[in-house]
Parts: sequence; structure tokens; C-alpha cells
Amino acid sequence: MRIAALPALTAVLGLVTGLVTPPCSHAATRTVAAGDAIAIHSAAGATTCTLGYTYTSGATTYGVTAGHCARAAGTTVSDYDSGAVGRVAIAVTDPDPLFDDFALINFGANRSGPTLNGMPVSGIGVPDPRTTVCRSGIRTRTVCGQLDGRLLGYQYNVTGMPESIPGDSGAPVWQPASDGTATIVGIWLGEHHTHSGTRTGRFTSLTESLTELVVAGLQR
Repeated sequence: MRIAALPALTAVLGLVTGLVTPPCSHAATRTVAAGDAIAIHSAAGATTCTLGYTYTSGATTYGVTAGHCARAAGTTVSDYDSGAVGRVAIAVTDPDPLFDDFALINFGANRSGPTLNGMPVSGIGVPDPRTTVCRSGIRTRTVCGQLDGRLLGYQYNVTGMPESIPGDSGAPVWQPASDGTATIVGIWLGEHHTHSGTRTGRFTSLTESLTELVVAGLQR
């Protein structure tokens, strides 16, 4: 099922995340888009990940990536593809890798690009088990497989994809629509290995993650 817009949700996110102002707001605006390579900076160095989704609420552009990439609120983020700079607004992580793992980035006045690798993005939606599912990470590029049900909490299993590589974390997980557009359904987290040796990919639902980001922001 496709969700073309979430006006109430994005309005609340705009109020919550406006407290974290991106640096260099006077600089020329640039465009950030799903699939971009990003660097999250900290005293320990930079972590490279993939930007999974971008949108604009009011005059502010936001991006979503994996929480284990973001580390902490206030951390500076650079978009390698466009040169845009932002800050982590909210990072939701859990010590157990099978639980909450997503983050919101405030890119300020920079623009949100409505494409993914040149393909139009129609919006966000819930995963459809009847449709091929793909990820577009900066290391393994675009690969596709099959949805294999919910893993735990907001996370879903994917089979049939090559193993991801560090840097793919946060990548958009999307499904092709009949009109040639992409519906983004999740944010890539990495691999899941069972005790029996079975490997599957895993991602977190974007619609559920955005809702959780609202809750986390309101509780700050």
C-alpha cells in the first residue's frame, strides 16, 4: 500500500526537529536524496552510510538513515553527493540490534530530491509481500529479492539479496510500482544470521520508524 503523503506526521516532525539547527544555514542550498552517501562525524571519526529517505516539512528538509550510523543528536552530517550539511535531530537506537535502529537528520534549507538513482519516488508505504523488494546502498548498489515476513518489532526479513557491506546501512528499501516509480518502504539495517546458519537481510519499516521518531522527539 502506498502512502503519498503524511501531512500530520511531517508537521509534528517539523515542530520537534526544528530544535536542532543545521550548521551553515546561510550557505547555498543543495539537494539531498534517497541513496546519497553520507558521513556522520564525531570525535571518533566519520562513519559512512546511505541516506534512506528525504522529505520537506514547511521550510525544512529532513533525511532518515540507520540509527547505528547517527550515534547521537547534534552530530554533524555531510552529504557526499551534493555537499549539503545537516545535523542529527533524533537518533533512536537499542543495544540489541534487532530492535529500534533509525535516525532523523535536519538538513535545514537544503532541498529534498524526489528521485532514487534517477527513478521518481512516489512516496512511502508499507511493505507489500506480493512485490519485489530492492535496496540501493552505496556499496552494493541496487539489488533485489523477496520479502520474507516480519522479523521482530519494526524489522522485516528479506531473502534473495547479496550480502550487504558496511556503508549500505540506512539505504532505501523500496518496491517498484506499475507506473515506473519507486515506493520506499524501509531503511536498510544489515544482515541477520540465525544459530542454524541461515542468513537474511533486514530492514526497518519507514512508516513505523517515522512514527517512533515523532514519539521520541516529543519525549525529549
